[in-house]
Amino acid sequence: MRLIFFNEVFAGRAIQALCWTFIHSLWQGLAFIIITGLVMTGTKKSSARMRYNILTALFFLFIAVCAVTFIREFVGSSNGEMAAQSTLLNKGTNNSFQLMFKKFSDYFSANASVIVMLWFIVFCFKCVRMMSSVVYSQRVKSHKIHEPSAVWKNKIVSLSNLLQIKRTVLLLESEIVKIPVVIGHLKPVIFIPLGLLNNMPAGEIEAVLLHELAHIRRNDYFVNFIQIIAENIFFFNPALLWVSSLLREERENCCDDIAIKQTKSKKQFIQALISFKEHALNVSNYSTAFPARKNQLFQRVARIVNNRNKTLNPAEKIFFLISFVLLSAMLTVVSGGQVVHNKISNSIKGQQAKDVAPAQIVPQLKTQQLYNIDKQTYYTANAEGGEKLPVQKHDPVTIEIYTKTIDDQKQLAKIDSKQIKAVAVKPLTDEQQAESDKLLAVKEQLDAVKEQEQDKKQALDDKAQAIKDQEQARLDRIEAQKDQEQALLDMKQAELDKKQALKDQEQAEKDKKPQQ
Repeated sequence: MRLIFFNEVFAGRAIQALCWTFIHSLWQGLAFIIITGLVMTGTKKSSARMRYNILTALFFLFIAVCAVTFIREFVGSSNGEMAAQSTLLNKGTNNSFQLMFKKFSDYFSANASVIVMLWFIVFCFKCVRMMSSVVYSQRVKSHKIHEPSAVWKNKIVSLSNLLQIKRTVLLLESEIVKIPVVIGHLKPVIFIPLGLLNNMPAGEIEAVLLHELAHIRRNDYFVNFIQIIAENIFFFNPALLWVSSLLREERENCCDDIAIKQTKSKKQFIQALISFKEHALNVSNYSTAFPARKNQLFQRVARIVNNRNKTLNPAEKIFFLISFVLLSAMLTVVSGGQVVHNKISNSIKGQQAKDVAPAQIVPQLKTQQLYNIDKQTYYTANAEGGEKLPVQKHDPVTIEIYTKTIDDQKQLAKIDSKQIKAVAVKPLTDEQQAESDKLLAVKEQLDAVKEQEQDKKQALDDKAQAIKDQEQARLDRIEAQKDQEQALLDMKQAELDKKQALKDQEQAEKDKKPQQ
């Protein structure tokens, strides 16, 4: 029973936390877009390896921020707390931002399950596509493959040693692939389109193989796999998708630099890129393709020729500017709303401080502050226990009390009448009454949530007990049936014993007759 109740609460909190993690990831993504744009602009003269490392750090930092957001939302998600926060956020003010924020929060909290369900449907579709890529990779590894000549087998071994790759790398020709690709991590295999080894100059083939071996040496397969998982989860987040695309571009640039460093010929490597341009094709995400997309191929050639890194194109600059404006507007609105909220809270606290002595402020709803007319003697009376506190100066005194409910006025009867000369009941002002009503509303909401949870728990307990009783009744019926069957067996055994006794008696009589 407790396990069922715990599972339902756990699932509800997980859905709420997941929904709000996705929502928070959008504005968090705006911050990462701005940081990434500044990095791309500030490192235009840096090496591709440095840019790749920075983008990788930003990529994993974004994932870590989303993970921390989920944990915080999961730990802090509680219907009662959300209701109280939602009411207290708007107390004493009609600020438009806070009203808008409340509607926004209430809408997504109420529809969290629908949002998560829609996300899950698209996520499953993405996973199916991911599995189809895995199936394609397996098909490439096992269908229509041919071993190259011994010359190229020895060449791939020597190039692997040149790049200090300790793993065994296989080179195979394939009738399926149209461009060189690397498949596998623990046992990597480089697939070359069938016939290209004999139709291209040996120097260009070596440049291509060095590029693919660079992917193996750098363990790019692992980071690429993490990218695919993150892209499937945050398929709706433009920030992560953009950073991930930049990460792939810089990864190719890093491998280009390694290949050029070994061949010591930019011209030869560029010629290899151009030779493979006609074979450009979208390949499985689980493989690393040599020429990649058409636009990226042009950018890679331009980078090698001009010795200049890619910065931001016009579309990316617009993307960066929109993100900056949106994030600035959000921060401005949030900070403005917080200032208004703080001013109103301080105003309410200041008004309360004027009416009640600071030393005597008690936060409980059922505690009143009592003091005499000349504001010189202060003491309290607890509404629940009717505790009587002696006056601090002299008797008798005149007392006035700020009333919140009818029950508060009844509390006057519990104070020692000998210590009171006269009682003046002073009603609350409209603002104080409104504040009191809101506090009581918060308490009623919390009590209602608590009562609902208790009713739900009781219903689950009753259901579990009913199931337990049914199971016990079933076991009792089985036991009774077993006892009945045992009784029948005993009766049958008794009859058999009786028949056997008769047979023994008859046999004894037969044995006795010959003797006579």
